[in-house]
Amino acid sequence: MRKLIGWMLLPLLAVGCAKPTGFNYLGVKNFKVLKFGLKESTVGADAEFYNPNKYPVTMKGAAVDVYVNNNFFGKTTLDSTIEIPQKDTFLLPVVLKVNMNNTAMGLLQTLSSGSDSVFIKLDGSTKIGRGGLFINYPIRYEGMQKIRF
Repeated sequence: MRKLIGWMLLPLLAVGCAKPTGFNYLGVKNFKVLKFGLKESTVGADAEFYNPNKYPVTMKGAAVDVYVNNNFFGKTTLDSTIEIPQKDTFLLPVVLKVNMNNTAMGLLQTLSSGSDSVFIKLDGSTKIGRGGLFINYPIRYEGMQKIRF
């Protein structure tokens, strides 16, 4: 009888331990310059994502390189643990230290010329999981993004 119950619970266990899928990137909100300097500036924003999983997941740490118009713009890291609700959107606070070289100046020129869209590329990784089991998951995105101050 115990073996029969064990075999009947096996599919539930397999579904419960299913590998979580990655998040869908929706865009950037609340873009702001936190500190402006001639050599280095600090930029903040909220990145909006959607969790397509049928269960809540936990995200531990992230490191993402940000490229704007195919030029390296900065690197952001997240060293905290965040609980992400199931089938819901969520915001991640992003803080970038930007070297004010030609890349940042080029972005400022693009935005000052009247264009409010730039090409954004994200490349990095994070750990997502549940129940104490975590996997490394790549973060990859490329696309045009409207930036509003």
